[in-house]
Amino acid sequence: MRIRQQRSPQFVILLIALYTGAVGSFLYFLLNGWQYYTLPLALRIRNPLYNQLKPGGIHGHFFGILGSSMLILMLSYSARKRLRFMSNWGTLPRWLDIHIFFGLVGPLFIILHSTFKLNGLVAISFWSMIAVALSGIVGRFLYLQIPRNIKGAELTLEDVKKLKRQINDQLQQYAPADTDITEYIKKRLISQTDNKANFGILIWRIVQSGFLLRFRRQHIARHFSKRFGLPPEQMRELIVLILQRDLLERRIALWTHIHRYFHYWHVFHKPFAILMYLIMFIHVGIAIWLGYQWIL
Repeated sequence: MRIRQQRSPQFVILLIALYTGAVGSFLYFLLNGWQYYTLPLALRIRNPLYNQLKPGGIHGHFFGILGSSMLILMLSYSARKRLRFMSNWGTLPRWLDIHIFFGLVGPLFIILHSTFKLNGLVAISFWSMIAVALSGIVGRFLYLQIPRNIKGAELTLEDVKKLKRQINDQLQQYAPADTDITEYIKKRLISQTDNKANFGILIWRIVQSGFLLRFRRQHIARHFSKRFGLPPEQMRELIVLILQRDLLERRIALWTHIHRYFHYWHVFHKPFAILMYLIMFIHVGIAIWLGYQWIL
């Protein structure tokens, strides 16, 4: 059993390219249209950019189509999770990364489509969309705190404890027989967590522990090399195991809290998502009924 692997370098490059291209395009059109977007509504019709940037204009309409398409493509993540024939179409974490990309970038183009003018039913959909996007960031953080295997399936608490025991056994191989290396690590290198602590305090201690451990990698390497006389290659392997063990320690400490808050997050996130899609489809339907056709 293995915990979810890190993103591959190729996938990271793809994500960077997608975000750079999308955010760069948004900023380009925002800055080019800034003069129009900042005008009072009554004066916009006289601006040379009006026919391009108004919601039904050549650019404004395209922004609406692009943003709406991204929001619809977000649903592919839910389909991947629930449809059996899609179960082998890549790993869930990678689908989630793309889901988040569409969920963050789609609203940016919807904002351009709206020309920062919100009223009536569309305003409800817009603010629901913003609530979905912002809560999605929180949901991503909570999701990352739940241990999963390389396919994205959630591990049980017993699975995680089993992995921790396996890592402890591996760590012990690097120390003399008369030294309990896991106790040595806990006492000397890693801040301890208390499962009964307040959630906010627990998060702070865990974040602090994680950052300190990573900033102190060289110190840890020198310390263990001197203490146990390990060569550089074994030292690198030991550091990786220590980081993995620290990660599992923090996941176990957060287990009860994270699952409870993740449940609350679903209760908050899903109604806004349903409302957003419902009003969006009504809005698109009315626009087509009024004669606004696909412009490409």
